[in-house]
Amino acid sequence: MDYLIISWLNGFAGQKIWLDILGIILAEFLIFFLPLVIVFTYFFSSKRKKLLTIALKIIFSLALVYGLNYLVGLIFARLRPFVDHKEIYQLAKFFDKTTDYSFPSYHTATAFVMAFIVLLDWRKFGIILLIPALLVGLGRVFAGVHYPTDILGGIITALVSAYSINFIFKYFKYGNS
Repeated sequence: MDYLIISWLNGFAGQKIWLDILGIILAEFLIFFLPLVIVFTYFFSSKRKKLLTIALKIIFSLALVYGLNYLVGLIFARLRPFVDHKEIYQLAKFFDKTTDYSFPSYHTATAFVMAFIVLLDWRKFGIILLIPALLVGLGRVFAGVHYPTDILGGIITALVSAYSINFIFKYFKYGNS
């Protein structure tokens, strides 16, 4: 099923230049836009006082998710789709090496960590951020650098990391009573 989805979605890559540009933006660069949106939105909202806490939660969650992804990647050492299947077109070539493992997706995990941390603090804004986070994952599959289950794996490690760090912050803020 994984291969069927990626081969269908990746089949559109290399067909139209505007679609390839959109795919590269989603797969490689949207992830850099997310923190800017978060900082900008918090800074100009009534929740600006929480910006430092949110930033710290994101930083610690990113550290945790990168550690989790590294360990999971060692266990499941899965080759990237464009390496495993020569018919998969590698659209995104900026940050993806043939030696990097595919599972779980670091890009997707990073995007979802930011969305989940915000979601835990500011539900409506967090729900909005889930859309670009999902687009990052979709772009990674379209670009031929991840299977759909790699994206799911990144979402799961992001969820575990965000909720764990949020729990730790609440525990130390309110004690263990």
